[in-house]
Amino acid sequence: MSDQLGHALALCGRYLPDAPARVRAFLAQWSDPPPYGGFKAVPQPARALYADVLAQCGQDGAAAFLLACLLSAVRDALEAPLLARLPARVRAHQLRQFARIAEHGEGFLPYCLLDGDVFLKEFGLATLRLYAGASSVIDPRSGIGRSLLFKGGASELPRRAWLIARAGGFKPYFEIHVHKLYQDEFNEEGRNECYRCCADLYALHPEVLGMIAGSWFYDPAVEFISPHLGYLRKVPEAGGARALFVSHDEQAVKNATATSEKRRALHAAGQYQPASWTLVWAKRDQLAWSRRSDVQNRK
Repeated sequence: MSDQLGHALALCGRYLPDAPARVRAFLAQWSDPPPYGGFKAVPQPARALYADVLAQCGQDGAAAFLLACLLSAVRDALEAPLLARLPARVRAHQLRQFARIAEHGEGFLPYCLLDGDVFLKEFGLATLRLYAGASSVIDPRSGIGRSLLFKGGASELPRRAWLIARAGGFKPYFEIHVHKLYQDEFNEEGRNECYRCCADLYALHPEVLGMIAGSWFYDPAVEFISPHLGYLRKVPEAGGARALFVSHDEQAVKNATATSEKRRALHAAGQYQPASWTLVWAKRDQLAWSRRSDVQNRK
């Protein structure tokens, strides 16, 4: 860790003589995250500091700055009280992610963009704004948009309203996200472990009402086209979760057809129209599922 961090600070120092002070100032802006901002919310003072670096040093210097900030954040997180308070299961996953992130060198620089999805997920993990949960990262500051009530049409409105009311409201929820740079555990057991991590985290975040997730692979049609992905929807639904249609959109098409020739061919032939769906899993149901899972694992 110290070697990579030292190298990153030295690289940043080529552009910024006061690199350590700038890094400390940037990291200080992330210490009090908004309750419902989500991991993509960048504090305005941090954005202003980054803009100054970008204007002074250009994109290469700004990328070196963000790399130094990322590795410094991992160093600081190892001493953070929050790390010690994490459930043991989650802390073990978090430490594995810290070890992975700490190995980043200059090869990571292309990802060092302040609003980039990859950087924000890595930085979220490094600053404990995101929790590691095997197959996914877990954002504890998310919520359900009220527009979801109306995405299924008038006939669906009562069912959706009841589902959200039963969970306790629109926010806050844990939201899980797949992370491009870590898919080693993107499988059924890794996904189940993520759900168990969420269940353990309710003790740390008693205000959270449940877990949500959004993707094309919660579409019931996917189970028939790509049966090996069926567990992504079927396991949570067997535990009381519900998958809700959101929209047919280009992002769903892009994601659903990115890695599968079969899905691409069916879409091109007009036999499959990818769609975005949202999964909603109330806390009481997820906790009950986790208890059953623990019993089964002990057998």
